[in-house]
Amino acid sequence: MERSARNARLERNRHALGTQGAGVPLTGHGGGFTLIELMIVVAIIAIIAAIAIPSLLRSRISSNEVSAVGTLRSIVTAESSWRQGDVDRNTIADYWTADVSGFYRTESSPTGSGAGVAALDVAVAQADDNKAGAGAAVAGAPVPGAGTSAAGLIALTRTSAKSGYFYRAQTTNLAGTAYATDPDGNSQAFTNSGEFGFQARPELYNSTGVNTFVVNEAGVIYGQDFGNSATANADQWPNANPASVGWRIVQ
Repeated sequence: MERSARNARLERNRHALGTQGAGVPLTGHGGGFTLIELMIVVAIIAIIAAIAIPSLLRSRISSNEVSAVGTLRSIVTAESSWRQGDVDRNTIADYWTADVSGFYRTESSPTGSGAGVAALDVAVAQADDNKAGAGAAVAGAPVPGAGTSAAGLIALTRTSAKSGYFYRAQTTNLAGTAYATDPDGNSQAFTNSGEFGFQARPELYNSTGVNTFVVNEAGVIYGQDFGNSATANADQWPNANPASVGWRIVQ
């Protein structure tokens, strides 16, 4: 009798639990998150971000540097075409050495004495951070069909880096002699009969790029990490063997 009563009470309790708790989550706190649970979620997100963001940054830097090396290769190709095709029509086999934007210039007016130059992509020309002109007419700059006397040629103004890199013509060779000379004797120093040098440097060090790259008429590209002083020692060709003074061969 006593056992039957106890069983009956247990059955009533089970029934009460089954109906009274219907729809109530087992967490016991209304279905929301506790502060500890939120802190755990935030910590997990922070860990994932700490792993993913540096990886994405390294990937972008690597991509930009590959693009910079490719652009320097394009400049070497443009120089070969310039020299072999006598783009400036001065009847001298020479290289353009004044700047990067000179590979893409346009006439200032329909009465200009030539048709402009388009030896490089305009985006590369606009990434020149040390162009020979100031955005105005560049007296004496070469233009097809006009020798080197066209005064109506317009140098593109710098607009933005190309894939995180700026470009410029190096100023002097290993001996300290200016690359930009006057081989045709017209008192305009824009070309060189046998040498040239160009560089690519990061727009923002350790953000858009790390290495500074250089190339000359030999066509071998060298790179070096200069830290925050990304343009240090890059305006002059560094050494007969750049690899001996910290530069590494990229190509």
